[in-house]
Amino acid sequence: MNWPLPTGLTIGTFIGTYIVTQSFVQALFGAIGALAAGIVISFLMRNKKRN
Repeated sequence: MNWPLPTGLTIGTFIGTYIVTQSFVQALFGAIGALAAGIVISFLMRNKKRN
């Protein structure tokens, strides 16, 4: 699995959301969503490389 992709999305989303909203909870939920999306995209990329 490509771990830098979900990690980068998570950190970037957290920082970007926190700077804009100044809300830790919103930034945390955004980061969790970005982590989930990054993991899904990473799995799709891995499966595409195998075929």
